[in-house]
Amino acid sequence: MHYAALLLALVSKIGTAFSMLREMPAPKFIEIGQPVVTPPAPPADLNWQRVEEFLRVRELATNTKKAYERQLQQFSDWVQKPWQQITHRDIDRYKQYLKGLPSKRGGSLSPATINQSINSLKSYFKWLTVKDYIPRNPTLTIEQVKEPPMPPKDLPQPEFDALFDALSYRGESEVRDLAILQVLSHGLRAGEVSKLNTEDYDGRRLDVLDAKWGSDGKVPLKPEAIAALDAYLGWKMRQGFSIAPDAPIFISLSNNSKGQRLGYRGVYDLIKDLAKVSELEGVHPHRLRHTCATALVMAGMDTMLAKRMVRISSDRVFARYSDRALDLKMEEAFNEIYGQARKME
Repeated sequence: MHYAALLLALVSKIGTAFSMLREMPAPKFIEIGQPVVTPPAPPADLNWQRVEEFLRVRELATNTKKAYERQLQQFSDWVQKPWQQITHRDIDRYKQYLKGLPSKRGGSLSPATINQSINSLKSYFKWLTVKDYIPRNPTLTIEQVKEPPMPPKDLPQPEFDALFDALSYRGESEVRDLAILQVLSHGLRAGEVSKLNTEDYDGRRLDVLDAKWGSDGKVPLKPEAIAALDAYLGWKMRQGFSIAPDAPIFISLSNNSKGQRLGYRGVYDLIKDLAKVSELEGVHPHRLRHTCATALVMAGMDTMLAKRMVRISSDRVFARYSDRALDLKMEEAFNEIYGQARKME
């Protein structure tokens, strides 16, 4: 009897165990494949990071910064090397490469354009050296391309006067065009004239902002220029055009864009039209800038002050504007000496 009870208890436990096994969920087998590996991030473009830092820390005008960026990008794409591996041979080969590039107008790049790129590289690699990003400056032995002598670009006085005489053919725009011509005769670039707002004129001088190569500055005006500007602004007010501080000084008077800012092309075309009426060849707004610099030196203004007037910091660049005046003054002095000598005879 005792054994029978034990046997029944054992059978009951085995039945319970089988019942529990039937209630357990069927196992699921998961196939384990290759581990997921995150691809490494592409290496940072350290070359361009250095350029961005250079442009960020330098106090550059917007247009100057764009020029640096374009020229450094072109060199980086061409050389395909880290900055610390650049040698003077790379810079020299790049100069030869630039000499062989065609210009947009046909022919080769001008020496001035090539030298602008070289100067950008010189400035950038000097900065890299000072910052200890590279051990030595590879541009130290690179010389600029020699520029051929340039013909005089200032306007002789009769041609300069002829432009003013031609204003009488301008009709409704004569009062505006006289003011533009007067402003250009103070050495402003056509683009700078276009950008002027009413607030940039204080009744005695013009405040030139966002100028090319960072050449911002205040330009004093001759009495005749002040009179022309005052007359034009009075005319604008009477005609119902805005003279608010942020309004453009010079506006278009054409039917399609009347009252809008007169652009660079409008200023350029004005001078070309005046030259055409005067039967003059090769006259454009920038020649008035040369004429201004020549006149200042001829009048005896100190070179440092004349450079400040036309907002040029480089002696080499200013020489292109002032050499003509020095030649003329040399001839005057020569003739005066030998004229006096003849009188003494």
